[in-house]
Amino acid sequence: MIDAIKRGDGFAYEQTYIQYRDKIYFYFLKKTKSHEDARDLVQITFLKLWQYRQSLSPDYVLEQHLFQIARTVFIDYVRRQNKRDCLKQIVKRNAEESASSIYTSNEFDIRRRLQRALSSMPQRRKEVFELNRLQGYSYREIANFLSISVKAVDNNLSKAVKQLRKIFILIIFL
Repeated sequence: MIDAIKRGDGFAYEQTYIQYRDKIYFYFLKKTKSHEDARDLVQITFLKLWQYRQSLSPDYVLEQHLFQIARTVFIDYVRRQNKRDCLKQIVKRNAEESASSIYTSNEFDIRRRLQRALSSMPQRRKEVFELNRLQGYSYREIANFLSISVKAVDNNLSKAVKQLRKIFILIIFL
């Protein structure tokens, strides 16, 4: 089966999906406690199996390959969740501080300025920035999601960061 998948045999890939999707789904469900997340992670696992099919080794059983990919997908998921949780805590802490602070005027509202700065960016640049810096996706994941090259992701992200630096440096020195 591994050799057939390596050759790009769609039927072998489909049979693998049918045979292992439930096992992998329950593996993710046990770890995430979320049906939706488990379904998403199963899809990502099988996409990565197809994406990296050339690197499959006949020395291992297909199930071992699948669960190694699933493990890696789960680690990426946990990292993204941790980044999101950390950002939520920062936003919550900032909201609590600003609510108790006397200085809640528009001049000191950094979040509002960030939103304004992001809204002034071209749509693609804004999407790339938000996916990478706010949601924690990797360059490759963003490239796949937006159907652009990894280099385009890198270019858009560096332009967004430069634009934000300029805006916030001006704010600091005014």
